[in-house]
Amino acid sequence: MMKPLALALLACGLQAAEPTAAFLDTHCIDCHDADTHKGNLDLTALKQNFSDAENFAKWVKIHDLIESGEMPPKKKARPQAADVKAVTAWLNDTLIKAEKLDTAGRTGVRRLTRSEYENTVRDLFDLPGIALQAGLPADGSAHGFDNNSEALDISHVNLARYIEAADKTLDMAIATRPTAPASEIVRLSLARNYEPDIMLMQGDAILLRDKKIDPVFPPAGEYGHVNQGAHEQLGIFDRMSSVGVFRHEDESWNAYFRHFAALYPGRYKVRASFYSFQWDQGKILPSRGTEAARLSVVQFNENGRGGQHPSYVLGYYDAPSLESQIHTMDVWLNFKETFGFNVASLAPVVLYRVGTWGQKDRTMGFTGPCIANDWVEVEGPLNDVWPPRSHQLLFGDLPLAEFKGARPPVRKVLKQEVAGAKNRPEPEAGLWTVEPKEPLAAADHLLAHFLPKAFRRPVSEDVRQQYLAQVDARLKAGDCFETAMRWVYRAALCSPDFLYHIEPAAKLDDQALAARLSYFLWNSAPDAELLQHPRDFHTQVDRLLKDPKSQRFIDDFLGQWLKLRAIGANDPDKKLYPEFSPYMQDSMVAETRAYFRELIEQNLDAGYLVQSDFAMLNEKLAVHYGISGVSGPAIRRVALPKDCARGGFLTQAAVLKVTANGTTTSPVVRGAFVMARLLGKPPEPPPPNVPAVEPDVQGATTIRELLDKHRADASCASCHAKIDPPGFALESFDVIGGLRDRYRSLNEKSDPAPRGSIDPKIPISFKLGPKVDASGQFADERKFSSIADFKTMLAADKHTLLRNLAQQFIIYATGRDIAFSDRAALNDIVARTEKQGGGIRTLIHEIVLSPLFQTR
Repeated sequence: MMKPLALALLACGLQAAEPTAAFLDTHCIDCHDADTHKGNLDLTALKQNFSDAENFAKWVKIHDLIESGEMPPKKKARPQAADVKAVTAWLNDTLIKAEKLDTAGRTGVRRLTRSEYENTVRDLFDLPGIALQAGLPADGSAHGFDNNSEALDISHVNLARYIEAADKTLDMAIATRPTAPASEIVRLSLARNYEPDIMLMQGDAILLRDKKIDPVFPPAGEYGHVNQGAHEQLGIFDRMSSVGVFRHEDESWNAYFRHFAALYPGRYKVRASFYSFQWDQGKILPSRGTEAARLSVVQFNENGRGGQHPSYVLGYYDAPSLESQIHTMDVWLNFKETFGFNVASLAPVVLYRVGTWGQKDRTMGFTGPCIANDWVEVEGPLNDVWPPRSHQLLFGDLPLAEFKGARPPVRKVLKQEVAGAKNRPEPEAGLWTVEPKEPLAAADHLLAHFLPKAFRRPVSEDVRQQYLAQVDARLKAGDCFETAMRWVYRAALCSPDFLYHIEPAAKLDDQALAARLSYFLWNSAPDAELLQHPRDFHTQVDRLLKDPKSQRFIDDFLGQWLKLRAIGANDPDKKLYPEFSPYMQDSMVAETRAYFRELIEQNLDAGYLVQSDFAMLNEKLAVHYGISGVSGPAIRRVALPKDCARGGFLTQAAVLKVTANGTTTSPVVRGAFVMARLLGKPPEPPPPNVPAVEPDVQGATTIRELLDKHRADASCASCHAKIDPPGFALESFDVIGGLRDRYRSLNEKSDPAPRGSIDPKIPISFKLGPKVDASGQFADERKFSSIADFKTMLAADKHTLLRNLAQQFIIYATGRDIAFSDRAALNDIVARTEKQGGGIRTLIHEIVLSPLFQTR
């Protein structure tokens, strides 16, 4: 006699469903009928309408649960292997047929993301530092990444911003003078800058000469110096003395080199000299080791007055003990940009507040470390050709001539806008532009060169003639040649041909294949060599990964896959985690990026995602992790001590920070992160009307105790059996990635906390709360007692780790999610990779060779 569920399925018109219906009736219906519907699944109401996305997803879930053996649960009678095989095979075939994928174009039309747009413009125009991304609207996200076609809508706001970005690009790209601006060498001192001078007067900095106190300006004692203006008029700060700084930057103080603000966007060579020492109430002694000095590029707003101007970190540099070390770097500077300095590795002391740090006087009463900046030297702008390559892209070899016409191109008068900056623009005589004798012929030639480069593929005669017609119209309207060409160049940069990934249906052609590969590994357009040899896959993949531009891929992919973009989403509680600093946060991100780079370069297998015998550390992180023998701010490969809890992404401070809220950790959040990001098994969303688990910030009750109560709800128990174990293992680490065996607490009645590796200049007020229990049990009843046990178990399943990473790479590289019918191809990629040792670099090669990558 036919069972109820089979009748229901037959009623839906799927006669072949009988084997599946019988299986579900026998093994599933008791827990998933209208009355019970565990996991919010009622099989009696489930329809066979696969065109409905929600229904389709439920049948995929049923297939996966049966195939994995997760259902029926182990406490129930086990079905025969032959029955499981028959049911999953039928479901697999039916789902693939029902999916009816449009194999001629499964990836939707995609525009460039903000980062892709900026990188494309930078590479196209050879303007490697032009800043455009911040001026564009934020991108959406789908399936974990912002380059997915489902996330990339466009509106009038986008278009308006694209016009602004195109104008900014053309302003910077077009040469307005017949010769390059003269390159100058400017040596800057922190002294004679407003903010550092305040610190010198008040006692948070000292003036030095030849590693000794500058006799002209003694350090502040019980009282600070008075009349800063008089000191400046006497030239005391103009003598290129070194400046030793004790105070860390904060919300009210930044050290800027205000005497220089770039006028000409371009390449500059920068040299900076730093050293460190121990200050002991007027004595200069050897320092505790190599300190870290930070340089930032600062973009002045308006006239540059005040502090907290936008900036990005240029780097962290060694400041050795009593020995100046000169660092050289190549830097791109935009208009109104200069440099900022910070004593990155020092504790945030403020010496002008007498007695705050135990000192009787200001500087003369203090004992502690100091970092000195001798000078920063800026050379530039540096131009190896003129007109620059950006101009040549637009106007070829047309000569610049002094304009004699009636309607000149628009020019903004260049002037120094930053208050206090001493450098000034060179005087310019006349107005210079390009004026060919045969403008339309010249325009046609220029467009034939520019459009294919901008659009990343050949451009038809018809399209070029459309642009040329616009040039002709502008010229007839009275515009000069530069203005007319600028108009069509702006139109091209705002056109769908530039803003979108244009891919043919089905198999990608050579241009689309080259573009897909370059946007995968460079986050930008293909270069000439890739366009010439797009199907020399192994050579091109290795070349692209070796190029410095591949760092964009590492930064962008990790920023989304491991959520590193959210590293600054919250600041750790200053009372609970007073040792946290921007230097620590930047070191966290640098570690994760360097580790991923090492995995690729060494072609290490997927087990290294969670477990390794090395880490990528600098001194800041090594001290934080309790590892000795690492000095200075440079990230390098460090062998881990035996039985060290570190190694792999899970125990890196960056990952641990982005999975915490700044005050407390949650096994649910961290467990869900591990399930989704590393195992490819994202948990189901929580049932409606179930309140979130809120940790006890006073530390009286542990999160484990709170979750035990939460799991008493039957609707929560099954999911938490999967989510919580990884989260429990990671309870060994606090919100900034520090290893712990007890929680930190603000409860005054709790036990005193040891200082540990926290800098002695940083006051601590937190206490020790309850003990941490990092043990747990997987849903399959395997038990672990520590983070080490957990990582060993996880690393043993290299196949799952590799398959998930392959899936993440494919979603990122193609801009679409993995469909059910893609699974066979995905499994084939993984199998081929495993046969070659399972290396991550090998995985990238196999993905590029696969039909999933080479088909739209």
